[in-house]
Amino acid sequence: MNPDVASEKPVIDHPAASKDVAGIVDFADILARKAGAKYVYCTGKFVLGAPDDTQVLGCRALTGEETFSGLVDRYALRYGDGDRRAVVSMWTMYYFSTLMIGAAVSWLELRRILPLCLDRLNLAVDASSGEPRAFVFSDWGREDEGASVHEAFHEVIREHAELLIDAIAAQSGVSRKLLWANAAGYLSWIVGEVGRLTDPALAVEGRALLDDPFWPDGWKNPMHGMIRRECGQGGETIDRRRVCCLRYALPGIAGCGMVCPLPQGRN
Repeated sequence: MNPDVASEKPVIDHPAASKDVAGIVDFADILARKAGAKYVYCTGKFVLGAPDDTQVLGCRALTGEETFSGLVDRYALRYGDGDRRAVVSMWTMYYFSTLMIGAAVSWLELRRILPLCLDRLNLAVDASSGEPRAFVFSDWGREDEGASVHEAFHEVIREHAELLIDAIAAQSGVSRKLLWANAAGYLSWIVGEVGRLTDPALAVEGRALLDDPFWPDGWKNPMHGMIRRECGQGGETIDRRRVCCLRYALPGIAGCGMVCPLPQGRN
């Protein structure tokens, strides 16, 4: 049996649901209980059931070259002769935007640790384009007021992002630094949003994941320095990426503005 094909099967795991969230099928509804409509863009991104017109596969399957390349082949069709590396980068930006934003608001707003390790999570992709649409969960994890921010993010960063980024970099030729910058960029943005919308102290807490060169156990933080705070021409603070995401190399895709480290990517 082809190991990549076998690993495509969605994870099936149905532990007892927490009583406080029993019956809720969209994480955005849990979030709205406390945060109201501040994070309406999270709707439909973390769910218990797959959206219509999607294909569901276990996230671990993405570490298999056949599975990942097949998704990127489908996604690349919209870009014609666009740079393959840029296509891979753009696909991962959709992936990491959903993953990091959801993980951050869950912890910073709710003190809830979601089951985000690679082996427990499923991904729903658009059935035709292969674009990431949502993550499909089997349960909503647990609240843990006593955890540190590093403990809260251990699964999503150490048991998910690191494993996936290593695999994608090996398969695609896209650098690990670029992929970590994609993840860090969205984490940086949402941490700033939580601080702006709720409490600046929460942003300080979240920034440790980006600013600390090492985690408490000595692990070298690959997101350290990926988002640099620089002073703009008008004196404003700009969170600028250290490594360009290459999106400017894709036809029909605008640059990412002042956050890009390359002048040609700021248009």
